[in-house]
Amino acid sequence: MEFPVLETERLILRQLTFNDTQDLFEYFSLDEVMEYYDLETFKTEDDSRRIIQHFNSEFEKGKGFRWALELKSHGKVIGTCGYHNWYKEHFRAEIGYELNPKFWQQSYMKEAILPILTYGFESMRLHRVDAFIDPSNISSERLLSSLNFSKEGTLKDYFFEKGKFVDATIFGLINK
Repeated sequence: MEFPVLETERLILRQLTFNDTQDLFEYFSLDEVMEYYDLETFKTEDDSRRIIQHFNSEFEKGKGFRWALELKSHGKVIGTCGYHNWYKEHFRAEIGYELNPKFWQQSYMKEAILPILTYGFESMRLHRVDAFIDPSNISSERLLSSLNFSKEGTLKDYFFEKGKFVDATIFGLINK
């Protein structure tokens, strides 16, 4: 299967390549980006290469998709977004995303997620998309609410991340 390329007004959504290593390291190396991420802050560009390899491996195994969010105007990757934990037999997957802080509060992620949701419902045949966020991640909660995800509850000590148990608020979107 060929990796799907999607396009919006300002973005090209495409497969990550090792040419994106420096762009990813620019923001994955920031504590403010990694605060709600289940990985440690990146220390070297090798960390970026490993995550690119991981995302592409998940696609090759049929477990998910992770799109690079490339600015049409500059060719710069400013974030990623996609599906993981794809349970084909249950017609559901989880969505995850992150964005370079230089581009926060400019509606880039909402612009990227809309065609990704369409792709998920139409091409992946998803019935449900889940999103797990840290309960204190208000920006992510606002984003998901603006995309019509329903807040379904908070799961106590649901994930073990960075040496401790953390709560997760689950949001869901059902294809009707």
